[in-house]
Amino acid sequence: MRVLKVLFAILVVAAIIAGILYWLRRYRTEPPPTPTPFETKGRLQIVALDVGQGDGFLIISPGGKTVLVDAGNARAGDDVVAALQRRNLRTIDLAVATHPHADHIAGLRRVIGKLTVKQLLDSGQSFASAEYEKLLRAVKERKVAYIKAGKGQTFDLDSGVRLEAFNPRGNGQWITNVREGGSVENANSVVLRLTYGNFTMLFTGDAEAETEAELVKAKLPMRAQVLKVGHHGSRHATSERFLNAVNPEAAIISCGADNRYGHPSQPTLDRLKRSNVQVHRTDLSGEITIVSDGNTFQVTTNRQTNLAALWVGRIELDDVLAQPQKAASAKAGLKGKEID
Repeated sequence: MRVLKVLFAILVVAAIIAGILYWLRRYRTEPPPTPTPFETKGRLQIVALDVGQGDGFLIISPGGKTVLVDAGNARAGDDVVAALQRRNLRTIDLAVATHPHADHIAGLRRVIGKLTVKQLLDSGQSFASAEYEKLLRAVKERKVAYIKAGKGQTFDLDSGVRLEAFNPRGNGQWITNVREGGSVENANSVVLRLTYGNFTMLFTGDAEAETEAELVKAKLPMRAQVLKVGHHGSRHATSERFLNAVNPEAAIISCGADNRYGHPSQPTLDRLKRSNVQVHRTDLSGEITIVSDGNTFQVTTNRQTNLAALWVGRIELDDVLAQPQKAASAKAGLKGKEID
């Protein structure tokens, strides 16, 4: 009897082991295949250049046509030139000055001086500043074709890549009704929609809430997978209504570390987070590259960033000035400087 019990126990154990082995062979999970490297040759590339507190975006079409949207301030000009030369670029087919503030256009003068720039698309606003006058003078001296921006203009690059202007309206029609302390120059920034097959990206310069309201009201085709966040992530841009109209999957914020404007602001980051938008910031990640085959897109960054840090905004200038103990020193530091 005892022998039978031992044999039975052995059979039960053997059956359990056999069952486990069968389950492992039948249901084991194969290791995922090694992903094929994402080749950029023949694809559209968009690079958010690390220009500090400013904007600078390079577009390279599959066939090699180039567009430079802004180029940061004067100090960033040499960095932009170096970034272009690292890519063996000697010609810019189209440069864009979204609006005449120095943190967007001063670096363009350096680019025009070092590379061949064929055309400049400018907002065409009247603005008295030394940097803007220097840019226009460089455009004339280097025989760069000057184009004043207006809604409805299109620029066809190769391979089906297309740029369409949404703002300013053109024909002397400017947005003049802005909030107190707002900027007419920002509100009339050149806004461009880039399309390549099923991929779309919206470039907004320093467009703010007033611009966004006009764009939504005009019922323009603003849906885009990627949004260049307006005005460096200011609280006065990227409204909820505008985000709903664009419905982006990813957003790029171009701003400088420890900038005095407090960009990007917490309210703007909160709106982006509520809309489930993937955010990338040049102040944290450095240069940001977007590559698209016309259907999908991939974003890579120069530096790895703590994901939690992406959603932490900075204290804005208005908040600092609202504190009496800090207002005097802050105003003194800003005296004579251009307000972004």
